[in-house]
Amino acid sequence: MATAAAVVAGTAAPAYAVAGTIDPDVGPIGGGSTTIMTSVGAFTSITAASGRFVANSGTCPTTFGTTSSTNLAATVVVNDPDTATMTVPSLAAGTYRACIYGVTSGAVSSTTPLSVNSTDTLVLNGLNTAPALSPTIGSTSAGVTITATGLGPYLASGTAPAAVFKLASVGACATTYNTTSATAATTTTKNVGNTVATITAPALAAGTYNLCIYAGTGSGALLGTTTYTTMAAPTLSPKAGNSGGTNTITVTTPSAVITGGSPAVTFTKGNCPSTYAGVTGDHVPAVTVTKISTSKVAVLVPVGVVVDPGASTTAWNTCLFMSNAGNLIAAPAAYTVAPALGAANPAIVPSGGPAQGGTDIVITGLTGIPTAEGATLSASLGGSPLEDVAVVDATSISGTTSAHAAGEVKLSVTTAAGTQTSTLAEFTYSYGITISPTAAATNTTPTIDVMGAGFSSITGWGSAATGGVAPATGAYVFLVNNAWFTTANNGSGLNAGLVTQCTTPTVISDNELICTLDLANTLSAGGLVLGADVPDGAYSLVVVNDIADTTLDPATQYSRVSSGASFTVSEY
Repeated sequence: MATAAAVVAGTAAPAYAVAGTIDPDVGPIGGGSTTIMTSVGAFTSITAASGRFVANSGTCPTTFGTTSSTNLAATVVVNDPDTATMTVPSLAAGTYRACIYGVTSGAVSSTTPLSVNSTDTLVLNGLNTAPALSPTIGSTSAGVTITATGLGPYLASGTAPAAVFKLASVGACATTYNTTSATAATTTTKNVGNTVATITAPALAAGTYNLCIYAGTGSGALLGTTTYTTMAAPTLSPKAGNSGGTNTITVTTPSAVITGGSPAVTFTKGNCPSTYAGVTGDHVPAVTVTKISTSKVAVLVPVGVVVDPGASTTAWNTCLFMSNAGNLIAAPAAYTVAPALGAANPAIVPSGGPAQGGTDIVITGLTGIPTAEGATLSASLGGSPLEDVAVVDATSISGTTSAHAAGEVKLSVTTAAGTQTSTLAEFTYSYGITISPTAAATNTTPTIDVMGAGFSSITGWGSAATGGVAPATGAYVFLVNNAWFTTANNGSGLNAGLVTQCTTPTVISDNELICTLDLANTLSAGGLVLGADVPDGAYSLVVVNDIADTTLDPATQYSRVSSGASFTVSEY
């Protein structure tokens, strides 16, 4: 603090004014800060006052005069007979003399004489300018957006500001743009009012940084400096959930930072403070936090973590502290909530379709389906995604099945609230196939391309040699007539209705296989190769999963889609 009543050589007050001192005598550029002028008894009878800041610490004018670029007006509030508070106007970096003009009645005018002038000067520069950061703590990953807001238009110098991050342990910000031992921000912009810089942080190591804001690159002057802390961000699993909580998530840090015995977690739509003591406002503390290891905790999401009224989603920051009296030990991690999703007992119409997909279905009995355009929504059956998913209403969706191996499957629906899966199997994929070609002449051996699903999970593919008998077990491709379908559930795949086989089945992918259709040899009901040509006629090609299965459920053991598996033996 400057010494009261001191008179500096060459700056003596005029005989009609008294000397005073200001405190603080340093401040930020851009204005908005305050300093207190002290002069014993100088304000005893003053009822109205105004001030000037004279650039380059020049001499205070003898009268209030008019405003100019070097003679800037300031608001003054008289506190008591000895002190008055001056609000610093928007000023660039430099040195300024403080001057107060007062009257005993009425208002200050251009002719009002000087009352008090400062013997010390006000120094404004970027080192004294500490804009407010939001957030003050962020992830080490690149891309974090930070706003730096000053008391006034501290960014007025220059048109394209720049920023660098310099570890506090390395040193203070340079007075002009300098990236030595520092990392430049990805981008830095400012608002029209020159009060807010928006900075995109680069990837940084964990630590505390001096954030240095300059008028530009090159020789740009320092406009402000503040501190920013980076920490490694934890991983949340899951990252989203239903509005209203009551579910459990895990928070996993990349390193062993949870060294205390009782970690604490809060959820907030704002920023995470550096200590638990700074938890205020909309923070919702988690009542149940279970330490699993030094890098992992389980957290019961509290009921207060809800979606904002009318919003499709709301993001909450998850703040991890060493304890409910300790420091923040990880960067904020985003947890998103959405209207509660329910998919436990849906109804699907139709409730089944071919394994190769393509069935249009409607699903009802859901809750929490977002109706806003572009909202997160997907669904799957047994892990195979539904295509062209569309919202019917808040409880219903539609879509088209994709390929899946034959069998009963559960429905899973995903929104911004996460994924919910039905309690029971709600859809049955039948063992359907389509074939190409669909016709050939007798006594030929065409290669058949069979499209379906689940082929890669079938084992024991085989075919009977000429003059032999098909084994009683394994997977086969047969040409059959209607008699085979009527008796297949009463025994095994070897029974009445067998016509011939498609030999040497070769699986190309889960959805495709090829085989050679033997139209020069027929099969007996027991699988014996008879050697006669296959008669002209209409048949069906079937893929039999395991001919030893005595139930041969058509949904899971053999293919049966006549429209796609019909084959004609004919000369034409």
